[in-house]
Amino acid sequence: MAIITLDLDSRRKVEILAPEEVMHERPLLILAHGSGNDMMSPFLSTITEHLEYKGLNVVRFNFPYKVAGRKIPDRSEILENSWKLVIEWVQENLSYKSLYIGGKSMGGRIASMIAGEYSNLKGLIFLGYPLHPPGRYDEIRDEYLYELEIPMLFIQGTRDGFARMDLLQQTLSRLRERATLHWIEGGDHSFKVLVRSGQNYPEILKKVAGIIADWIEEVDKQG
Repeated sequence: MAIITLDLDSRRKVEILAPEEVMHERPLLILAHGSGNDMMSPFLSTITEHLEYKGLNVVRFNFPYKVAGRKIPDRSEILENSWKLVIEWVQENLSYKSLYIGGKSMGGRIASMIAGEYSNLKGLIFLGYPLHPPGRYDEIRDEYLYELEIPMLFIQGTRDGFARMDLLQQTLSRLRERATLHWIEGGDHSFKVLVRSGQNYPEILKKVAGIIADWIEEVDKQG
């Protein structure tokens, strides 16, 4: 893997982690991190490893606040422009069969806010969509989803405090056939489960990668 640093503006930089060798005949997925982690988090690193094993190209990146070593996310406009910069870099520098974008929590939500600007995107992937702040069920954040016409994959833990199950299902029902939902039984916002469940976390992330890979394959088949 190679890290490429790009200037977003005179004060902010974006870091991209890209494969040194791209499989030109295979799909490419760009993944963004959540608000509290970065592109090297065990969560994204493990899922990426399994996706690459399944023959997918994966590009990850850091938003400017992480590059600068800060904990508080940049304002929405900066996050959106960072996504656009990464997509444009990928389009100009890498060769691949088809393009998908998404990410963990905040990273995926910001992807949905800019996805409509790119006609060549095949699909969106949300790893723990942050539908609302924990406990604040009247603050639903779904306004950008309904404008999108591309397929969307939602992988969500049943104990996720950022997406009450019934509220998420209500939202996705409005998206109809565009949305595919997979529940991780007992999973929290990062798909971690209670010890008493007997489930192994690395195996859960491997399962998540399998869901993503199978979904991308199916969307690609549909053209």
